[in-house]
Amino acid sequence: MNKAEYMEALRERLQYYNKALETEILEDYEQHFAEGLAEGRSEEEIIAELGNIEDMLQEFSQEDLKQELEAVESQANQSNSYRQLYRAVVIDGLLADMNVSASPDDQIRISYENNGSKALKLRYHFYQYEEDGVFYAGVKERREAETGESLWDVVSMFANFTNWSSAGSIDLDVQIPAGIPLIRLSSTSGDLKVRELETQELETQCTSGDLQIQGVVCRKLLARTQSGDQQVSDLSLAVHEETEIELHAASGTLEARDISGAKICLSTSSGDINGNGLNAGELKVQTSSGEAELRNAEADRTALRSGSGDICLRGFRGVELRGETGSGELRLQADTESMDIKTGSGDIELEAGSRARQVRMVAGSGEIRLNLGHVEGASIVARTGSGELRIRGQEASGRSHSFSYGSGTCRVNLTTGSGDIEVR
Repeated sequence: MNKAEYMEALRERLQYYNKALETEILEDYEQHFAEGLAEGRSEEEIIAELGNIEDMLQEFSQEDLKQELEAVESQANQSNSYRQLYRAVVIDGLLADMNVSASPDDQIRISYENNGSKALKLRYHFYQYEEDGVFYAGVKERREAETGESLWDVVSMFANFTNWSSAGSIDLDVQIPAGIPLIRLSSTSGDLKVRELETQELETQCTSGDLQIQGVVCRKLLARTQSGDQQVSDLSLAVHEETEIELHAASGTLEARDISGAKICLSTSSGDINGNGLNAGELKVQTSSGEAELRNAEADRTALRSGSGDICLRGFRGVELRGETGSGELRLQADTESMDIKTGSGDIELEAGSRARQVRMVAGSGEIRLNLGHVEGASIVARTGSGELRIRGQEASGRSHSFSYGSGTCRVNLTTGSGDIEVR
């Protein structure tokens, strides 16, 4: 390390200290270099004499940070408003708890409150800027983590003082006017609540915090959470227009209630899915290992898929229904014209409604139970590899059996490898 590099490192470390102290130390070190070089010593020798910068900083108490801390604390609570037409608004709350709602007028209003400890106020701050017609705001660290020598390095020297802990919270309250085409909201560890926004496209993402969305009006909604829970409710998007709702939760629970749209997609990795009052032209529900339960839903075309979790459907109406699991069970109550249900090793239980015209159920090794009590007439073909057949109260011999009743309008095809088949 030469003199220039050493002094630059010193300036970086002193910028968060009392200004008078910073000036005094820098002048003293510059003088030491000048005298040493005049005496014929090399820059490396002088640096060795001055010693390690971190060791020198250990000699100063937290009082030396007081001046800068007071300046930071004066910015810890602030309210701002902005009036301009933007093509997009991007808010990143980082660790802050965010409340985002509709503005009563044409202004963007942001209230930032850092109620944390001294360390939290030093480490994080509010930012805002505009670029190419996009409004950016949020919370960030005062220096990027990749620089290696951040303000947090200074604070960590005083970690033995309990009043320097990072306890506390940061709150960000945002109001956004109607008419902005795109709104993008994100949070790393804070919770995010969104209410009654009006926009064309809304994108939200939470890493470990919970997400709540209610009463939003838009044409496209994309919501993602990693480990936090997700709740979306009271969304009335036009079913017969190009509207889309895509909700994904990795390991948290996904709850959707009273939402409508042309396309609705609900998906999780290991989290459960709970839906109530869904109305869609096209509905997709998918989970790897979580369980899915839908009540009082309606869709023209519906696809349900699960790896190992169970799927439960109650009070469903539609035109076309497809359901598939690897090892999970399917328990369905559906008034749908066409139903195609498959499972690898799980059981299938279906109560078909009066609209049923075609039913196909296939199980690898699971049992099949079909209730046709609401269907006036059906033509049934049932096959099993090693299980028993029971059709409308009567035992059927052999591995395959055909049966018709009433008008025979509904075509039913049932197949299982080793499970039983029962039709009521």
